[in-house]
Amino acid sequence: MTTSRNGAGTESVPAPGFDRDRAERAIRELLLACGEDPDRDGLLETPARVARAYAELFAGLYTEPDTVLDKTFDESHDELVLVTDIPMYSTCVPADQPVDAVDGPRAAADVRPGDLLWTLAGGRLAPTTVIGVTAKRSRELVEVRTTAGAFTVTADHPLATSAGWREAGDVAGAHLEWTGSAAPTREFVTAGAGPADRGDWLLRHGFAPEHTTTLGQSRWVRVESVRPVAAADTVYSLTCDPHPTFLVAGHLTHNCEHHLVPFHGHAHVGYIPNAQGRVTGLSKLARLVDLYAKRPQVQERLTSQVADALMRKLEPRGVIVVIEAEHLCMAMRGIRKPGARTTTSALRGILKSSPSSRAEAIQLINGRSR
Repeated sequence: MTTSRNGAGTESVPAPGFDRDRAERAIRELLLACGEDPDRDGLLETPARVARAYAELFAGLYTEPDTVLDKTFDESHDELVLVTDIPMYSTCVPADQPVDAVDGPRAAADVRPGDLLWTLAGGRLAPTTVIGVTAKRSRELVEVRTTAGAFTVTADHPLATSAGWREAGDVAGAHLEWTGSAAPTREFVTAGAGPADRGDWLLRHGFAPEHTTTLGQSRWVRVESVRPVAAADTVYSLTCDPHPTFLVAGHLTHNCEHHLVPFHGHAHVGYIPNAQGRVTGLSKLARLVDLYAKRPQVQERLTSQVADALMRKLEPRGVIVVIEAEHLCMAMRGIRKPGARTTTSALRGILKSSPSSRAEAIQLINGRSR
């Protein structure tokens, strides 16, 4: 990945792409860290094979998924179009941190799915719902101290700065978005473009590094210090919806910490065309799921992204997306429960507001021949 400077003196960052040589070097280092010899006969080709696998696993980062729906047809069709059992796989991206709950500050160990947390949406306080909680041990933490307070996170935890999203270990001297008061400042700020190596950021965190905000109930606070904390501790991963962000001691943070372990299963996608009968090719629905899945992802966000893309591009009267998946991070590590499946759904338009239309779609999905 290279960068150049344009005439205005700012960096021009190319579209992200998979760096296979870099990936192979990293896999060699991983083998060495495991105590293996990457140069022995049985492992000579392993770095190249694993790099090819990750290039495929993250292929969705390098194509805009909505473009697959650019070609549509007005067929005067006004009944449900449903494609079931679309195979898919993706990777798990929970986030970790002690957080600001709506009913008052709460230790991460006490947070449960369904709890409401505070976040900032466009510079204003908004609630977001916890939809998943996991925990793990971590030895590499940092204490971030700002003019508004201090908090401890993993070094790679994404924080909202005035120059875009940054990892906690790299925010020394930066300014973080923070709120501690409902008094508006009426200041409009567009944050910078984020890290220069945008492709690396996307691979590590699964979302764009840019951060744009209108400061309303928030303001920028300066980071005074970032201090390593070398102590084993349990960190809690929180996944939130509809906002993938939450507040830590008033500071805006983002879901983070990739397991990079796949989840796989089937997606069921349906929509009711608009008054013009606008439809798209059936294979385009499978391609849409594929592109949104092949990136660091959480199942809940994947489900909503597919539904929202269909609403944007086809303008249908209603959309339903149901995903059933097994998460290997549950089968291979942590609680080790192979066979456990997670089902998520996203309903839009008439398929959300009309009980009869929703029941028909769900009946077709549940009653399909397996």
